[in-house]
Amino acid sequence: MALPAHLSQTFSPEEIQFLVENEPIKIFPRITTRQQVKRNHGDDRNGFRSTTSWTPHRWRMITTDEAPLNNMVAMQSTNVALWIALLLKQQAKCNIIAPEWLTVKGLDRSIQFEQTYPDRFSPLPWDWLVLSEILFKRASDDFHDPVHELRNRIQDLREMRQVKVLKGLKYLNESHLQLDNLSLLEINELRSFIVNIMNKLRDIHNAFSVDEQGESEDEDISYGTMRDSSTNMS
Repeated sequence: MALPAHLSQTFSPEEIQFLVENEPIKIFPRITTRQQVKRNHGDDRNGFRSTTSWTPHRWRMITTDEAPLNNMVAMQSTNVALWIALLLKQQAKCNIIAPEWLTVKGLDRSIQFEQTYPDRFSPLPWDWLVLSEILFKRASDDFHDPVHELRNRIQDLREMRQVKVLKGLKYLNESHLQLDNLSLLEINELRSFIVNIMNKLRDIHNAFSVDEQGESEDEDISYGTMRDSSTNMS
C-alpha cells in the first residue's frame, strides 16, 4: 500500500528521533563493566584440584557495537549510542557529556558565524536541533551552562537560519538548490514545499522547451518552402 504523499516525501518526527538516537555520544559512566566473573569448580572426582577460571561477563547488542558497553570504567569517558546513554542516565548509571557546540560559548560562535556570513550556514551537526531538544528534556542536569540560556541561543540560531533559507529560495530552479550545512530536521520541514515548487518549475521549463522546438520546426518548414518557390521561379 502506497504511503500518503506527506509521509512518502518526508521523515516523521519519530523516524528522525530514531536516527538521532543511534548516533554516538560521550558519557561518564558511574559503573564499571570491565570485570570478570570468578568461577571455582573445586575438586573433581579424580581428586585433582581444578584451576580457577575467569569468564568475562558480556552484554550482547543487536543494533550497536557492544564493545564500549562491555568495557566501561566508572568516571572514564567513553562513547556509546545515544539511546544507551539515555537508558543509563535514566537509571542514574552515567552522566551525559554535552558536545562542545552545545555550550554557551559554542552556540555564541555559531551565532557569530550566522551574522558574519549572510549567505552561508554555520557547520552544525546534522542532528543539532533534535539532539539539543532530547538532552534538554532528558539530561538537563548534566549541562554546565544554564539550560534556559542554551534554549534561547538554539531558538535564535533556528530563526536566523530560517531567514537565510527563505532568502535562498529565490535561487531555486527546476533542478538545483544549494543550501549547505542544513540539519535533517530543517531539510525535512522544507522538503515537500521545495519538491512541489521544483516540479512546477520543471513542468514550465519542459513546456517552454516544447514551444521553442515547435517554433524552430515551423521556421525550418517556412525556410524550405521559400527555397522551393525560388527554385521553381528560376
